[in-house]
Amino acid sequence: MRSYTGRVTVPPPIVAPSILAADFARLADEVRAVEDAADWLHVDVMDNHFVPNLTIGLPVVQSLRAVTALPFDVHLMITDPRRWAPGYADAGAYNVTFHAEACDNPVELARDLRSAGAKAGLAIDRDTPIEPYLEILPSFDTLLIMTIKAGFGGQRFIPQLLDKVRTARRHVAAGHLELRIEVDGGIAADTIAQAAEAGADAFVAGTAVYGADDPAEAVRRLRALAGRAAAGV
Repeated sequence: MRSYTGRVTVPPPIVAPSILAADFARLADEVRAVEDAADWLHVDVMDNHFVPNLTIGLPVVQSLRAVTALPFDVHLMITDPRRWAPGYADAGAYNVTFHAEACDNPVELARDLRSAGAKAGLAIDRDTPIEPYLEILPSFDTLLIMTIKAGFGGQRFIPQLLDKVRTARRHVAAGHLELRIEVDGGIAADTIAQAAEAGADAFVAGTAVYGADDPAEAVRRLRALAGRAAAGV
């Protein structure tokens, strides 16, 4: 456990490349390109309802599961996650995250995901305050805080949203919770240190990884930057 600004501890950083930025015609190859470097593989599922974009779904996740041992970090940007989320757990996802804004009973769905063998994650979008959800965090394994507006890749990082990360980190520390605080949106070499210093310990990176000449090396560099920032180096 690394020291976080000398007051609390956070786990070693996790970097999760997002295949939203990968070449969809070569997804299996793109996954293998980061397999030896990534901690998780981030899979963005968008339904053109909850967000105005449409990406991949369960069949693609099932197919990719057969080609890699990487833990799948599935981020559901969909309406009615109670209907669809358990299927991703059944397909072998390590962590299944759904949006607080799309679910009327997040604790119950988290319980269902854990019963299905997956970690449960709660996502908070750009315009959603975090405070109403702090008390239910013990029901979750991951808190994903969007640092952009959910629904599109390639957006510019919004540093003001790190206030939510700081609030969550203080709450996690005070309650001694075992909870990953993940950030998603605009994470790159010039922003990851800010997020780590704020208390994030899991980082989704799309363009910063798959836009690099060497995606695996990009992952390693991001992890090193986050680790140094969290340690105050």
